[in-house]
Amino acid sequence: MRIDIISVVPELLEGPFSASILQRAQEKGLAEVIVHNLRDYSIQKQKSVDDYAFGGGAGMVLSIEPIDRCIKALKAERNYDEVIYMSPDGDQFSQAMANNLSLKQNLILLAGHYKGVDERVREHLITKEISIGDYVLSGGELAAAVIADAVIRLIPGVLNDETSALSDSFQDHLLAPPVYTRPAEYNGWEVPDLLRSGNLKAIDIWRHEQSIERTKNKRPDLYKKYSN
Repeated sequence: MRIDIISVVPELLEGPFSASILQRAQEKGLAEVIVHNLRDYSIQKQKSVDDYAFGGGAGMVLSIEPIDRCIKALKAERNYDEVIYMSPDGDQFSQAMANNLSLKQNLILLAGHYKGVDERVREHLITKEISIGDYVLSGGELAAAVIADAVIRLIPGVLNDETSALSDSFQDHLLAPPVYTRPAEYNGWEVPDLLRSGNLKAIDIWRHEQSIERTKNKRPDLYKKYSN
């Protein structure tokens, strides 16, 4: 999989892809993340990529021309399954959406900035808009990193344990069950006896029951989806 991220401040994305799972995925050749500086596609002398909004109002708006030039340059080299804009009014990002995107080959993620992008970008160049939550960030870079992380870890071979991603929270509208590790007793706090019994079938049943109970108590909204 290849993910191209278009950004006004690419420096924000230097860290997330150079460590841990995302770094190993790229070293294995299973994923490639390329960050593009939108200013490289500006024809303005000062390399500006924003302008005032027609009709007035506070804040600057990302211009359509450099975005169009960047997307066209990328599409001239390969086909893309989706051109995604990080937007607060996009579809809410979910595990199901991450699962779906992990099956794609090439993605473009456009990180918004300032007061947003020229509406014509959304009308003519974007295929999908995604929000990672009902709050405001300084730009779409961190949101793009979140999506890349959630998607790449699902690619076969990225995680050492292939079943790990399948047991993550939200895969079945359920939160993950509690987990424990050694020592079995610490400060008088003990690991449940069942988990030390070796009865794998009983442990699976217990974990599923714990997932249901935890979801019901902590995330009744998810539990409603599960129970339906």
